[in-house]
Amino acid sequence: MFIVSVCSLKGGVGKTSVTLGLASAALHQEVNTLVIDLDPQGDSTLGLLGEPASTVDIAEVLSSPRTETIDRSILPTPWSAGAASHLDMIPGSSRSSVMDSPAPNAKDVRRLHEALDKRTHQYDLVLIDCPPSLNGLTQMALAASDRALVVAEPGFFAVTAADRALKLATEMHDAGTAPRLQPLGLVVNRYRPRSVEHQYRLAELRDLFGDTVLEPVIEERVGLQQAQGGAVPLHRYEGASGKRLTQDFDALLQTVLESRQHS
Repeated sequence: MFIVSVCSLKGGVGKTSVTLGLASAALHQEVNTLVIDLDPQGDSTLGLLGEPASTVDIAEVLSSPRTETIDRSILPTPWSAGAASHLDMIPGSSRSSVMDSPAPNAKDVRRLHEALDKRTHQYDLVLIDCPPSLNGLTQMALAASDRALVVAEPGFFAVTAADRALKLATEMHDAGTAPRLQPLGLVVNRYRPRSVEHQYRLAELRDLFGDTVLEPVIEERVGLQQAQGGAVPLHRYEGASGKRLTQDFDALLQTVLESRQHS
């Protein structure tokens, strides 16, 4: 089971959009996938279920990381109805915010890792949608993960935010808190190719981070928001920008899966 945290230092960069785009690509490519909504805002839950969950959620899993709890929390998503592979999720909850301490203790940081070790369901890929901070919940995700995928937008604060997120992943690995964790790279999202500012910031990111900046860059297209608003997989979206977006997320998923070979 290959676990990838999708994280960012700040909100508004489209972290959930990237998570759901990858989930859609995984379903399309018949990769059995579990999405964990660790963001108290619950946007991935809305995108995958179409409504807030009323069942066991991630807050209960973290409070009681037992086999029974985590197995009961896993829900099949409407996206995967009739599909050849599974796309399941553990829904988010605003109640998880009480665990988002700026300085979590070592026992708390390992809660998600312990919970995932106890699940009986089998998956090829786990995507964790983290909160837009580097506090306790994100650290729990990173401690359980094999890779950290950092999402940034091509803006003024992107360099500092990306640098801090990538450094946290390295620090947690070196400290032994996240022994399997490696930085996967930086996804630049919401890129507008005609914007001179975006061109400059993308060049700046590539200059500073080199090959850590992953391809493809995800352009800002209305199709991504429309697909999410309709709670449908991007690969079933019929809008004008759908084909280009699906190609980009298919390519990004391949980069994610191929990184497993570089452990």
